Amino acid sequence: MREESTIKVGNLADGVRGVSYRPEHLQEDVGPDRTVLLRSTNIQEGQLDFGSIQIVPSYLVKPAQVVQEGDLVVCMSNGSKALVGKAARYNGEYGAPLTVGAFCSVFHPKIESDAAFLRHVFQGEQFRRSIDIILSGSAINNLKNSDVEGISIVGYAPPERAKIAAVLDAIDDAILETDMVLEKLRAIHVGTIDDLLTRGLSDDGSPRKPSDLVETSVGSRPASWMVANLGRFVVGAEYGTNLSLGDSSAGTPVLRMNNIQDGEFDLSDLKYAPAHAVDRFRLQRNDVLFNRTNSWEHVGKAAIWRSDEPGPAFASYLVRLHCGDSLLPEFLHLWLNWAPVQRAIRQFATPGVQQVNINPTNLRRALIAVPDTLDEQRAIIDRVNGVAAAIEDHRRERAKLSSLREGLRDDLLTGRKPVVAIREAAE
Repeated sequence: MREESTIKVGNLADGVRGVSYRPEHLQEDVGPDRTVLLRSTNIQEGQLDFGSIQIVPSYLVKPAQVVQEGDLVVCMSNGSKALVGKAARYNGEYGAPLTVGAFCSVFHPKIESDAAFLRHVFQGEQFRRSIDIILSGSAINNLKNSDVEGISIVGYAPPERAKIAAVLDAIDDAILETDMVLEKLRAIHVGTIDDLLTRGLSDDGSPRKPSDLVETSVGSRPASWMVANLGRFVVGAEYGTNLSLGDSSAGTPVLRMNNIQDGEFDLSDLKYAPAHAVDRFRLQRNDVLFNRTNSWEHVGKAAIWRSDEPGPAFASYLVRLHCGDSLLPEFLHLWLNWAPVQRAIRQFATPGVQQVNINPTNLRRALIAVPDTLDEQRAIIDRVNGVAAAIEDHRRERAKLSSLREGLRDDLLTGRKPVVAIREAAE
């Protein structure tokens, strides 16, 4: 194949715009003579999401507008330019007739064997760049079928297209398997935390038996555990800096409420302050930060600084909690992010103008059940961290696979590398 050989998307598939309908056409349930209608919101990360569907009478749907297995559903018009062109392949998994709304199109592959190849074309960076160029000269974020059909791609012959799809599908399968493992590990992680913060661990490392538990003001807990207000174990709370922050990285980075995500620190979006003014607010190992002010669903989040190196400073919407001798910071962090505790501490939230606030004084009124020995606290932390480490390993593996897929997809679909060489490398 010569490098300059190209074909159009329209050589491989025909686009058909979706169904126009009025509110009075919408039906409540799937049934005879009714068709499920997908919109752009049903296209999520290259997959079809059937969680929010519309149902219309089948008489509105022309035969060419029916989505068949192997077809590509493409967002053709949207208020956000970044969402125009997003696409997903239908794999035949839904048990009812499907169509798409007028802001989408369905692209029917001309030959069945090209369905997998076209899915990767529509997910590729070259396709995205072509869409951006098409939209760049218009104030309206709208594509015509002819726009997509006119996009040029490398003119691979059918056998080569099949090989490309096979290589990329294999990586997709590996990503899917990793996602399934991650889903199971996350469920194990939640279950492990629920179990250990309720039953704890006996001296032999096994969870305590129900007969070893007693009823307390926070539910069934080991008889040896201490149940008291958090203020008994947290001896101090320190507000962060209230200085105005800027974008200049010449100063010291300062954490804000958006920098706590899923119980950990997210350092991707930082503001800065003069180093001399915030030095005393810099995080040290095992410092626990509590988000005292945020929206209802995010207030109360907590994270712990795990590095031996001093970390960023923190702003006044965050509070540094100081543990006494009978409570490990890691155990406090685990407890604060436990779902039942998150629900409980939000009861102390007071409404503001657009956000809610949990005063540290009120937080210390919350009841906590604490193992009476630091050894048991450490054992619980280690057990939970073991599952968390497995999750992180699989997250990194998934990131590597995703990066490999994007690189290979770009190399293959642009013809930068020969198909045979890449398939041999992938195998």
